[in-house]
Amino acid sequence: MNNPSFKDLAEISSSRYEICMMAAKRARRIVNGSDFLTKDHEDKPVTQALHEIMEGKVKKND
Repeated sequence: MNNPSFKDLAEISSSRYEICMMAAKRARRIVNGSDFLTKDHEDKPVTQALHEIMEGKVKKND
């Protein structure tokens, strides 16, 4: 699976800070044992979090 570009992520939010915070919070949950929200699994929690954000599985206020 390819890493999503900022251009793709900008469709979710135009704020890089907001995307970073969403990914960090989700990655922290993954590290702490949360279930994956997508069928494909990545080795790194941040990459997994970004893919989940791109697929719409993680929302801004989650």
